Amino acid sequence: MLGKRASIDVSYQGVDITEAVDKDLISFEYVDNASGESDSISLTLKDEKHVWLIDWFPEKGDMILPIIKTTNWRRENDKQSLSCGRFYIDEPSYNGRPSKLQLDAISSPLNGNFKDVNRSKSWRNIALKEIANDIANRAGLTLQYIGNNNPRYQVKEQSETPDASFLSELCKEEGLAMKVTDSKIVIFDELEFEKKSSVTTYKEWGSVVLDYSFNTSLSNTNYDGVNVKYYDPMKGKTIEYLYTINEINEESKIYQVNKKVESGDQARRLAQKTARNLNKRETTASLSVIGNIELLGSVCVNLEGFGVFDGKYYVEKATHSIGGGFTTSVELRKVLEGY
Repeated sequence: MLGKRASIDVSYQGVDITEAVDKDLISFEYVDNASGESDSISLTLKDEKHVWLIDWFPEKGDMILPIIKTTNWRRENDKQSLSCGRFYIDEPSYNGRPSKLQLDAISSPLNGNFKDVNRSKSWRNIALKEIANDIANRAGLTLQYIGNNNPRYQVKEQSETPDASFLSELCKEEGLAMKVTDSKIVIFDELEFEKKSSVTTYKEWGSVVLDYSFNTSLSNTNYDGVNVKYYDPMKGKTIEYLYTINEINEESKIYQVNKKVESGDQARRLAQKTARNLNKRETTASLSVIGNIELLGSVCVNLEGFGVFDGKYYVEKATHSIGGGFTTSVELRKVLEGY
């Protein structure tokens, strides 16, 4: 079989610098998060002749677009590629000896208005997707809204909160995931993605698995139910909904939520989604494997031969590393049943 090869193509400010990067590459890392955190890359280059230091030193905010490419990786004459998306140089650094340049870049725009500026705004009779589109336009981003989970609100208030934090919390309440990647805000239903077929199966005895660890936590998880209760002074009545996962008795662990809701249906949604958020990380795992570009945030994998930890897992974070080989590390949580 022909030799395996993993490499990266790099476009910088619209210019192809693949040849220069390939010649000086020490390491490359691409982190793809399912939600919450921005995606990121880190590129370390040797600089024996100080070309990167003097002539090609990057500027903060410059755009870089890397593509991971593999040849003969899975089988002979097999070629794959993974476009990592657009990133913006955040923290270029340089050190020696030997002389090295490190480029760190993130997928979120460096414009601080999206993350750092407090805003207040009121929406009436509006759906979540419309709110997200308003915020995306304000940040100079596009919106990718996946799925049909698009709740509508009579009134929704943003009060002295940055756009990123406000939208993230709103999505979380509705059981939706949100991330910023490739110059767009992506919103999707985690539950729907968990129902999709797994992209691959990893077995404990397989040579593809390099190392692994599992953890089960019961301290902040394993609630039997969630009770949402809110007194609406305008309507003069209490809106309440109890969502139960297991049979309720005197020893049951019930999580209490006292937050403004407009209707019983909204209280129900909030209770169900809160229960899921509380319990979804009861079993987590970390896995390091021979590089696999199919492993990305929000896909699922099956694990076999790990005893009580066998099952279907959702990828929360995937890190692809090139340099002296190609490996992928993933952070996983076991897919919940019955939600």
